[in-house]
Amino acid sequence: MSSSTERRSESADSRRTSTPPPVDDDMPLAAFFAQFASFSFNENQSSHKNFDRLVKVLKCDGFKDALVHEFNARFGTDNSISNWQYLCGVLRIDPVPNSVKGCRKCVWDMHVNLVDLVDSQRTGKSVKLFASLEDLRAYTHHTRNTFPKETRAYQGGLLRNITRMYFRRPGHGPGSAKKKERKKKQKAARAAAGGD
Repeated sequence: MSSSTERRSESADSRRTSTPPPVDDDMPLAAFFAQFASFSFNENQSSHKNFDRLVKVLKCDGFKDALVHEFNARFGTDNSISNWQYLCGVLRIDPVPNSVKGCRKCVWDMHVNLVDLVDSQRTGKSVKLFASLEDLRAYTHHTRNTFPKETRAYQGGLLRNITRMYFRRPGHGPGSAKKKERKKKQKAARAAAGGD
């Protein structure tokens, strides 16, 4: 069993028992911050808060790459069903779909800050889900927890798919027309059942 699969299994078990995942000093973000002997990395703070504190102490590069590597280490780099199902579990999608296509549809409809998603795996806190893309954008602007778009060279297949979903223009990209059609059908079904 690979170490990333073991981490996902351990993390899935820890989610069920509500205990935070073990602190992993060999994860990319912890390793990034460990380069700076005069800096004390706080596991309970968001990645960006730690980075903001570091920038005040030193001018440094590499944080964005470390964030992408951290996503890859925690969620996997390929489009396998196990990686997608793990992501669905972290996003509290229930029931978790049995296909990559089903998982993608469910994830497509979610609004979550990707930096917070990565941080949730280290801190053990549930990731915040937003009701709308506008709410997510306002939160991201306010907190400055912006996931890097320009590090595509390091993105695995799973992250590349997710960033295509999140960084698309509203009303564009795969699934947007399907999503509108699905909502239209759901509304018609509720109306026919007397729900609207």
